[in-house]
Amino acid sequence: MDGRYLPFGNSRNPLAQALSLVVLAVVLVGAVIMGAFVLMAVLGFAVIALLGFSLRNWWLRRQARGRGPNDGGGSGPGPGKGIRYIEGEYEVIDRDADAEPRRSNERR
Repeated sequence: MDGRYLPFGNSRNPLAQALSLVVLAVVLVGAVIMGAFVLMAVLGFAVIALLGFSLRNWWLRRQARGRGPNDGGGSGPGPGKGIRYIEGEYEVIDRDADAEPRRSNERR
């Protein structure tokens, strides 16, 4: 032997060597084709998922834009789009102003 380890032995037959090269080439081509199909399938699923998320995002934005004036998003009179106001009455209570006359009465 020439020092190489070959589990199935070393064939010096040129026909057997040519046949093994043909089998190796067929297996290699099959692996490349299978890899290409798997890659196309993964990319196809990614494109479908991207389209689904894009469609959902578009739908949610469309619903948010289409809300009526009851939600403060209307284009009628009043605040602009997206601005909300709360109307009400208030009374200013100044504790310092109420306490000042009491203090002056206590000092006398």
